[in-house]
Amino acid sequence: MSDEAAPDSGKKQGFWAKTMADAKKSAEEAKARAAQARELAGNLITKQRFGGSTIEIYDGGYVRVAGFTSDSTPYEKLKSIKHSFQVQDKSTGGRAMVGLMTGGVNYLASKEKRTVFLTIATDTRVHTLRATGGMGRGEDRVALGLEVAGRGVLGGLAAPTLPAASAAPVVVPTPAPEQIDVIEQIKKLGELHAAGVLSDE
Repeated sequence: MSDEAAPDSGKKQGFWAKTMADAKKSAEEAKARAAQARELAGNLITKQRFGGSTIEIYDGGYVRVAGFTSDSTPYEKLKSIKHSFQVQDKSTGGRAMVGLMTGGVNYLASKEKRTVFLTIATDTRVHTLRATGGMGRGEDRVALGLEVAGRGVLGGLAAPTLPAASAAPVVVPTPAPEQIDVIEQIKKLGELHAAGVLSDE
């Protein structure tokens, strides 16, 4: 009995050894890809919560979007980012509820329901995030700050790669200190706007 079972046992051990080796190889490849993507992503420009997700924008033109980002959250190449909003009249019942909760202070000012959207298009998918805006419009400020940061990164990346007007060989200039300063200024403006120091105007 034991002599007959030995070949099957050897096959099973060989199968499991190969499976474990394949899994280890896949994990190592995934780790290498993640490290390469992290290097390409560059430095973190901003990290904000919006619509139940964490959004990270990097100066290399990459973003990460997830409920909560971790080492396994993929880096996606940013294509575009846009915030918008929709305003609807609240029902009479909704206005009455807000009036009760605020002691009537915001009864007249709360006739509108504001939904804020943030659309992030990447090389792999389109993330459409939404949040219901409050009286302080904090969601608007966060979404606009992310849009400003994302557009600043995309604009900064596009500047050095514009084609030359003449037929002379194209020389790619090294990033000037002024370009780095522009990205830093955009980042600071976005943070000030998100903090409510700067208005939309």
